[in-house]
Amino acid sequence: MTTYRSFARAGAVAMALALALPAGTATAQKFTMKFGTATPRGDQNHWMELFKQRVEARAPGRIDIKLFPASQLGAIPRQIEGLQLGTVEAWIGPVSFVTGVESRYQVVDAPGLFKDWAHAQRAVTHPDFRDWFLALGEAKGIKGLGVYVSNPMAVVSRKGAIRKVDDFKGLKLRVLGSQMEVEIMRRLGAAGVPMPLISVLPAVQRGTIDGVRSGIVVFVPFKYWTVSKTMTETADTMITPVAYVSKVWWDRLPGDLRQIMIEEGKKLDSEVYEYARKQHVLFRSIWKKNGGAIVDMQGAEREKLMRLVRAAGESVVAKNPALRPAYDRLVAVAKKTAK
Repeated sequence: MTTYRSFARAGAVAMALALALPAGTATAQKFTMKFGTATPRGDQNHWMELFKQRVEARAPGRIDIKLFPASQLGAIPRQIEGLQLGTVEAWIGPVSFVTGVESRYQVVDAPGLFKDWAHAQRAVTHPDFRDWFLALGEAKGIKGLGVYVSNPMAVVSRKGAIRKVDDFKGLKLRVLGSQMEVEIMRRLGAAGVPMPLISVLPAVQRGTIDGVRSGIVVFVPFKYWTVSKTMTETADTMITPVAYVSKVWWDRLPGDLRQIMIEEGKKLDSEVYEYARKQHVLFRSIWKKNGGAIVDMQGAEREKLMRLVRAAGESVVAKNPALRPAYDRLVAVAKKTAK
């Protein structure tokens, strides 16, 4: 009887301690985060890798982050749908592709707002813009954790090198997913066709489209020198990736785990930007080693290009007044961060 009472008292004490612990501590839940991107290698992949290492190190045994590069979770639109539904926990890619969910994201595609790559980075990560911008899609099921400027815009065409503004006329080019991108092409006399990255190279090879408007971070890993030996860097806009998480999934996480992710995502803004700058130099050398040439559109031709496309931002905003507050906020921050 004494032994029985001792066990009973021990059980009661254990139960009381369990009830006294914070919810979930006694049987802590382990979360899984499927993190996808379209690129097989590059700065977006580097972002995911660092995020995985650091979050798992700060929350040992509590989260398993699984990385899926090269559209392993499906084409870009399917991954974004998965974010909204909660079947894909995270995705990173150019913000242009998420404008179908939240149109205000496309303001960063407006040409002529930034003097150069560094200016764009200062603007999109400025305290008056960054957190506000990353939260724009929360009501529609997606939340941003990090943002940085990845690459200047470039073009590859199977119909020959683009050396002058007039070389754009009549071309059908794959663009990123925003109306701003389509409008930029229209003003240059080309047709902009949004298309998931996984479908682009076959479309160029078949002649369904004439070329691609993207960055060298895409052209080198996918070996675009097999369809064109010349890449033209126009740098009229900058490619801006954002790392998103599913709000459905995010809301299930404990607060301390969410805070760890917020902190680590913010640290990567500047770190992966610097990585992208170095990677850009490397990828240019790889392009050339594989027989490719690079045209840096400068001087009178770039001035002409910028003169034609600069009004694209105002034009798109005029047709969609809901964009105005976001556009004006970015314009103000661009002025504040100019040097």
